[in-house]
Amino acid sequence: MAFSDFVGLSVGSTALEIGVSNIILSKMIQEQIYRDRIGITEVYSNNASQGGAVLRVPKIVASTGSFRQLGATTNGGFFNSTASQIKGLDEVLLVCANIYDQMEDVPQAQHVLSLGGASALNMRAIEIAKAITRQMNAGTMAYQIAEVLNAVITASGTETDRIFTYDPTKFGTDASSAWSKFQDACASLDNGDTYNDVFPTTGRLAILRPSAVTDLRKNGNIIVGGSNFAQEMIKSGAVDPDTVLPDVPGYRGMVNDVAIIQASNALWTLAESWMQQSAGYLDNLVGIICAYNATGRGHAFPESTKVIDSPDGQGLRIQPLSNFGVKVFFEKGIKLLAKATFVEGATAITVVAPGSQE
Repeated sequence: MAFSDFVGLSVGSTALEIGVSNIILSKMIQEQIYRDRIGITEVYSNNASQGGAVLRVPKIVASTGSFRQLGATTNGGFFNSTASQIKGLDEVLLVCANIYDQMEDVPQAQHVLSLGGASALNMRAIEIAKAITRQMNAGTMAYQIAEVLNAVITASGTETDRIFTYDPTKFGTDASSAWSKFQDACASLDNGDTYNDVFPTTGRLAILRPSAVTDLRKNGNIIVGGSNFAQEMIKSGAVDPDTVLPDVPGYRGMVNDVAIIQASNALWTLAESWMQQSAGYLDNLVGIICAYNATGRGHAFPESTKVIDSPDGQGLRIQPLSNFGVKVFFEKGIKLLAKATFVEGATAITVVAPGSQE
């Protein structure tokens, strides 16, 4: 069915609604920065309107058993005298309270007159999907950043093991360079927290501003000046010599066993709006390095997107519905990379969806 031409379609058709929804879902999947077990733990509901508002996210419970010694005075028998433990899973109820349901009209007159069918139904569906995904990316970033910044603010500005600041003028193995601080952040994840002995290397994700990617790739940092590997990296734009960049938006390769995703400044500015901060607040915060098990995200997407006759006249109205929620399980599983001039301030940050702010 050619959704670029909706003349004569029955808008009550289930096929039309499913077709529009498939376009939206396909685009959303392509544009996601975070994916299940890459930067976050994600669970899904395939019906945003029925039970999709609250999802159960698994939080693995650590085992607390210890070795015992046979023959010892205490607990040294052939059977362990310690009571059996029931661990299972902690299940966190994640409220998908952030809802995208902005309706869009596709007037038939505009569709007929527009160049290249720019107002056609499938084109609008693609743009809706991009808007949903952009907000989900920025919103997830905002929740992670706010959790760490609030911990720093609570600790009276102590950034140790939470925010790693570097000097953009320093390179290579200098202790103040971007590369050194990136390694320090990864080492901090390796040390875990009181709940996790170590945050797993597999599934770690680094979301970096373009300027931070540039700082990592400067001569003497990741690129070894003059080598043939360096020339291949310069040619491809990758941050390691082996990666052939796939068609994944923002993916730049692997550094220190961490996947690097480049996020534009516009996305960071959008994250600021989620955090109810003025534009420029995060200018000197340039990276998020996170373990997948530190953050849970629930996403309820529609099985079909409702399409009705526009009540304003000839044409169609698209009624999308998609909601998500984010919960940080382990704040120390998220590290921030910043330039030395970054200041977090002293007021706690509350994350609120932009459409619900005054």
